[in-house]
Amino acid sequence: MRTKQIFTTSLLSAGLILGSVSVANATDPTPTPTPVATATPVATPVATTYAAQLAAYKVALASYQVAMDQYRAAWKVTIDKYNAAWKVTMDQYVAAVKAAASQYQAAQQVRLAKRQAIISTFQAAVAKADSDFANALAVATTADQKSAAVTARNTAITAATAARKTALDALGDLARPVLPVKPVKPAEPVKPVPPVKPIAPVKPEAIIKPGKSPKAEKSPKAEKSDNGKKVGQNK
Repeated sequence: MRTKQIFTTSLLSAGLILGSVSVANATDPTPTPTPVATATPVATPVATTYAAQLAAYKVALASYQVAMDQYRAAWKVTIDKYNAAWKVTMDQYVAAVKAAASQYQAAQQVRLAKRQAIISTFQAAVAKADSDFANALAVATTADQKSAAVTARNTAITAATAARKTALDALGDLARPVLPVKPVKPAEPVKPVPPVKPIAPVKPEAIIKPGKSPKAEKSPKAEKSDNGKKVGQNK
């Protein structure tokens, strides 16, 4: 009988407790927050990113090669014009030097001809003086006549020598030709700045799939000694 009373009392207590909890939940105005599903960001695959970078690099590399061709062509045109202008200047300089040298040689030939004529005139005067002296001695009978012949010869040679000196002094020295000043080669034109070559993307490392671990390195086989036993093995 006492056991039945205890069981009844326990049921009443449990009912009172459950009722109080239900009333508390009904009177509480704060709603229970509903969990919101968060969107997990999807990572861009590395392979796709690298492929896009590689494609962009190929396009940039093609543009770079076109720009380099244009750069080389423009520089060749510039340097060709520079060399052509310098060649014209040097050709004019060489032509002027040759003309001056030619004029000098012509003047030198004229001077040599005049000098040779002066010398020939002197030699002819000396030869005539010698001939006159020989003729005078051939007909001279007295000492005075012979002395007069010697005097006449010496006078003629002295006069011819003085005439030669006067003519040579008047001829003077041949002036050297005035050569043109050698032109100074101008500085080369400024080379244009070449285009910047694009940088190739770095290929990413291979992605290790989850659940797979890199293969463990195999342990090196035990080396054998000369006697056929493994190193480190007990004898």
